[in-house]
Amino acid sequence: MFDNYYRAKTKKMPVWAPPLVGVGVAIHIALFVGMWIKTTWDIKKLEVPDNEIELALAPSPPPVSAPPKGGKKPPQQEIKQRKIKVKDLVQPTKIEKIETPVEETQEVDPDALEGEGGESTGEGVKTEGPVLPQAPPPPPPPPPPPPPAIVAPTALEAMRVAGEKSITPDDVTKTEISRSGKTKLVTTYKICINTSGGVSSVNMLKSSSFPAYDSKIQREMREWRYSPYTVDGVAKPVCTSVTFIYQQRN
Repeated sequence: MFDNYYRAKTKKMPVWAPPLVGVGVAIHIALFVGMWIKTTWDIKKLEVPDNEIELALAPSPPPVSAPPKGGKKPPQQEIKQRKIKVKDLVQPTKIEKIETPVEETQEVDPDALEGEGGESTGEGVKTEGPVLPQAPPPPPPPPPPPPPAIVAPTALEAMRVAGEKSITPDDVTKTEISRSGKTKLVTTYKICINTSGGVSSVNMLKSSSFPAYDSKIQREMREWRYSPYTVDGVAKPVCTSVTFIYQQRN
């Protein structure tokens, strides 16, 4: 069974086969090279256009021949000078400016006109026509609102409905107060409220000598709320003073 497979596998190529394959390959290469060379040579050469340029030169002027010796010289042209006649100069005369008289007109007083017209006090000037009515004067500006009334601190304190009255400094300010040796701080502020009971302004009248504590007091006071202060049943803006006393043991 395996004898045929073994003989087919070990069968050698004939001696004449390799030369024949080589000759066939050489013939194909020669044909390819020949066709490529023929195709290259068959490309037609483009004709170069023949462009001719013609140049035209102007003829040179004829040479000037020198006069023969002993001959007459050519006549020279005489240049005639033209005489210019100078006119006599006349000094200009001064032109005096003629002033035209201006007629003076007198102003007409509108109060002197009555009815449909009248005569003015001028020289023969007469004006006629209806008298224009004067525009009414503008109304006076409204008077400024009166300043808020000053009330007693106890009267306004009883109407406070929101806000902390006991305002103490923060820890950093307390340390600064201890280092300063002070045990009591007194500061006063002016507070104003509007007709709705809100705080409209806070002004410091006396400082505590510690800016951080003063700023905290003003910030806390702006958050206070009051019942409207009424006079005869009408809400009015008012102001009062508030004093803070802070004591600290060192």
